[in-house]
Amino acid sequence: MSMTPDGIEARLRALAEEMASRSGYELVDLEYRRESAGWTVRLFIDRPGGVTLEDCQRVSQEFGTLLEVEDPIPHPFHLEVSSPGLDRPLRKQADYLAAVGKKVRLQMRQPLEGRRHFSGRLEGVEDAPGEGFRLQMKDDSGTQHVIPAEGVEKAHIVYEWPELTSQGPRKGRRPGKTR
Repeated sequence: MSMTPDGIEARLRALAEEMASRSGYELVDLEYRRESAGWTVRLFIDRPGGVTLEDCQRVSQEFGTLLEVEDPIPHPFHLEVSSPGLDRPLRKQADYLAAVGKKVRLQMRQPLEGRRHFSGRLEGVEDAPGEGFRLQMKDDSGTQHVIPAEGVEKAHIVYEWPELTSQGPRKGRRPGKTR
């Protein structure tokens, strides 16, 4: 009996979670999808201080070996491992707690207050008995929202570029050059 893509993804996620935690990494996300070049398994890993190219290579080798032994995928695939990047996805309550005070973008499964997309500052995370947890958010217009996390389809941090200061390079000038 063959597994569905969702069943394969669930098995991959369980294997990746176990391998990552055993190796000192956090599995931020896993994607298993068919793309133009064929099936792809993509892991996003992190650890305190960030991940390096060597970390990605190490996890790729370890997870690749594990996949050869466990053999959960019945067809050829590509394995990719990378850091979550500046626009880190938010999945678990711990991810949201770490993002309090930062700008985030959310996409809801169903409309909430007449809309599916929210962008703004995450102000807090509260436990909601029977619901898991809720997000307190102030959107870009300054309106406060309480959003049930179970209704969020996708969420990620929106990286805010630091403002350029008068000491930094200015357009049209090269550092160290005088006029």
